[in-house]
Amino acid sequence: MDVTGPETDWRSTNFRQKLVSQIDDAMRKAGVAHNKSSKDMESHVFMKAKTRVRHLCLFPEVTGASKEVQNNPWK
Repeated sequence: MDVTGPETDWRSTNFRQKLVSQIDDAMRKAGVAHNKSSKDMESHVFMKAKTRVRHLCLFPEVTGASKEVQNNPWK
């Protein structure tokens, strides 16, 4: 995930929109539909995070869920 910038940058609209785009890309590559929009997912993560590092660390959980659905033979 390419998210360079200063520590205080993580709460900016531009930074958050970049993450939304990356969630969209991950879901598209996984080829799955999700019941939440990428904007909703980012908003949920943003509300849980207290720091930039934590904000970024929560994203594998969001995109990882998409990978689990893709790899599930019972879908």
